[in-house]
Amino acid sequence: MNEKGHSLVVTMLIITIFLLLGLTIMSVAIYQARFTEVRVEDVESFHEATKAIEETIAEMKTRIEDFDMSTEDLDSKLDIEGLQNRYGVKIEDVTSNYIEASYQKKLLFTRVYIISYDIKDKDSHKTYKTVERRVIVTSTPSFLKYALGSQENVVLNGGAYIEGNIYAGKNAYMTNVANYIDFDNNEYMEPTSFPTTSKNSVLFVNGSYFSCDHDKNDCYDYNVEDNAFQCILENYSNDVRFQSQAPSIQKEREEFIDVDFEWTVKDKLLNAAGMETKEYNNYINKRIDQLFTELIEQKRFAVLKSVSELREKINSIDQSIILQSGDSSQFVLDGEELDGEVLDLQDRWLIVDGDLVLRANKPITIKGNIIVFGNLEIFGIGQDKKNKNIDLDSTVYVFGRRDLNVPGRTLIYNANINITGDKVVVLLSRGPLEIARINEFENTLSLKQPNLKGYFYTESSATVYAVGSYINIQGGLFARGDTSAPDFDVSGLVINAYRGQVEQLKLGNPLDFTPPKEGDDGIEQSRFVVSYEPHVFIDRVDGLPFVKKLSLIVDKLTVK
Repeated sequence: MNEKGHSLVVTMLIITIFLLLGLTIMSVAIYQARFTEVRVEDVESFHEATKAIEETIAEMKTRIEDFDMSTEDLDSKLDIEGLQNRYGVKIEDVTSNYIEASYQKKLLFTRVYIISYDIKDKDSHKTYKTVERRVIVTSTPSFLKYALGSQENVVLNGGAYIEGNIYAGKNAYMTNVANYIDFDNNEYMEPTSFPTTSKNSVLFVNGSYFSCDHDKNDCYDYNVEDNAFQCILENYSNDVRFQSQAPSIQKEREEFIDVDFEWTVKDKLLNAAGMETKEYNNYINKRIDQLFTELIEQKRFAVLKSVSELREKINSIDQSIILQSGDSSQFVLDGEELDGEVLDLQDRWLIVDGDLVLRANKPITIKGNIIVFGNLEIFGIGQDKKNKNIDLDSTVYVFGRRDLNVPGRTLIYNANINITGDKVVVLLSRGPLEIARINEFENTLSLKQPNLKGYFYTESSATVYAVGSYINIQGGLFARGDTSAPDFDVSGLVINAYRGQVEQLKLGNPLDFTPPKEGDDGIEQSRFVVSYEPHVFIDRVDGLPFVKKLSLIVDKLTVK
């Protein structure tokens, strides 16, 4: 009897265990089914939200394509209320957060919108997620849409890191060898990695794209006599290689809205002179040298002869200011002489009739827009990095010699531009642009703050050296490319970037290179970093190039 009782207990225990196991399996299955159902609903809701926002943006683009600035009202054309009703989105006009004066909104055809879509729970109907996207309607040129680009060619030599889109109007070339020049102008080439991009980056190439892989020797021949690698163009492979993260590759379908540099500078001159609309059309088609002379004769500007006179009288002058001297064609703003003084132009423009040199032996701060009828040179002196800070809350046009029509060159070296201010600088050069010797031989490369903050554009070509340097641009860089890039026979934009640590052991010798550990291909080890910053459209809107066609700038999709 005891044995039978024991067997019954064991049997009941086994049945109970199997019952509990069955109930557990059933509970897990029900939970998984419910989780899958919720996940499917979540994905479907997110897709629905994204689709509604994208369709809204597509219709906004269609509405501004044929917008007539001279006769139509932009707000009526966009019909924000109608778009909200049609697509079930919320569109918030946040333009006033960026542009203080209400007249600027009408004059500059600039609007900033947040387009959002609420995802709600099916049962409670409460919002648990919001998908949104910022869009900017602007009358500025297309080059401001890209982190890097050229209407000609883009050449990325070595391990640059790019967060944002890249535009190549013709061809794009990627190599894993970076070029550099020493103090004695000797040229060297150093094997390194291919460039890397963020996962959301797009490479827009309207021509072809090529790569050159030194490791496979499919492009470079090593010349023992010259101690250099020579590129053989015909051995480029018909694809494009990136080190770890590559962008998607597309053709640019949207029209590229170009800028007329000379017309833009004349427009800014007339605005600086306080020219009324009814007079404007009588002057805008004149030669720039003639226009400049006539505006001075009409006493539209305050003409000063030196930087010291500018500093002395800047707070007592209401007009925009021209620096012009018969004794010298170069004006130097020296950080030590300024001694912490802020050069604040307020709503006025500064027009420099000659070369402008910003020499940061102590920090320099300039607020206001500038036109340079000559060359621009920005450089720092000494070893103290803080003394090399040049804080520019400005739009700067480097036109060149107005009388000889010679494009102005721009050279930036050994200086940190706008690393402390909240605003950005937009620097536009009619002649070649060269950036070099920024934070030389700095090797603590872990996610630094930007040392060049703003957008840099040249009507010509541009070369950037980030081999011994460490260059981190928050903003963008674009070269229209009508001539060969400095030190290269390629028209467009050329970036040279090493990935890893670099030291100079002895002056006059090649640099000493330490590549990163295997698998470390991200932002930390790249000596050239550019992160696209769309704030340039709105923070510097009053000084940006104005074009006669509207475009739509779309920011990243975010989920809150």
